Amino acid sequence: MKDWLFHFLINFRGPAAYIGVLFVLITCGLGVPLPEDVPLITGGWLAGRGGSLPLMIFTGLAGILIGDSIIFRAGQVYGEKLLETRLGKHIPGERVQRTIAAFEKHGAKFIIAARFVPGLRAVTYFVAGLTGVPYWKFITFDGIAACVSAPAWVYLGWWARKHKMLNKVFAWSSQVQLDVLAVIAGLVAIYVIIARLHRRTRRRRGLPVSTPPAVPLQAIDGGLERKAARRP
Repeated sequence: MKDWLFHFLINFRGPAAYIGVLFVLITCGLGVPLPEDVPLITGGWLAGRGGSLPLMIFTGLAGILIGDSIIFRAGQVYGEKLLETRLGKHIPGERVQRTIAAFEKHGAKFIIAARFVPGLRAVTYFVAGLTGVPYWKFITFDGIAACVSAPAWVYLGWWARKHKMLNKVFAWSSQVQLDVLAVIAGLVAIYVIIARLHRRTRRRRGLPVSTPPAVPLQAIDGGLERKAARRP
């Protein structure tokens, strides 16, 4: 996949190179299973061939944020309609409410972590739009995460062109992704263990483990209001 995508993008010259990288990154944001690091590294490589490194970094950030914003907006517009479909009606209202509560408490962590997990990003951002996360909050945390990864990959692509080390940089990117996944998986495992221990402690003390939501479903932080949960 990396070789195919790289050889596809290097055929573009001049302004078309920026447009090509922008298009591929937007496509990645829409959930298409393409590795985001490849167009960013390739963009840096193209900049090293005679383009502008700052402009390519800006193009990379723009492509990432545009793609993510589209899927977030889709959650805002179509999320409610999906819950009204035959499939959506099988999703308990309590589960949706708990998802909303999780985003209210850990939304920033979800948004930032999802950026580095292939296949999880589009789903997380769609749910963020569905649950009513304000766009300013979404784009802020998504932008923070993008500003960490995008400039680094573009610069490494530019550096690889100058030092003829493209294969080494692609190997680094694969290793970094594995390391990030391992760290996130470890943190999730620790969180699950702590949550279970907390529930066990509360159960031993005779305290309620969880409190089912008894109020109508409502989006968080001033987002779109959700309809009250339908009861059979």
